[in-house]
Amino acid sequence: MGLQDVELVVGRVTAPRDLELIVGRVIDIHDHPGARAPSHLLMLDLGGRGQREASVPASGYERDELAGRQVICALEHEEVRVLGAHSHAQGFVLLRPDRDVEDGSAVA
Repeated sequence: MGLQDVELVVGRVTAPRDLELIVGRVIDIHDHPGARAPSHLLMLDLGGRGQREASVPASGYERDELAGRQVICALEHEEVRVLGAHSHAQGFVLLRPDRDVEDGSAVA
């Protein structure tokens, strides 16, 4: 079984194999008043792919902690999701590179 045969599981839903993982940078943060649960609405810089919005749970991160932070994003067509791990002890924990890379870099 090669890597091309593996499906990525995102948020307990099996994602299609054409899902693209890239690095984005948080450039703006707002409260997300229309969300079902307390959330932050992030504006992300995806390098050559432009800027897109995505939301993340508000628990675990203050707005000022997120500003300028790089995160791992899943792209499928025009939809962008910020990826994280759900920890029983810490709640939602963002996935991010351990060093700064160019915004829009592919995750290998």
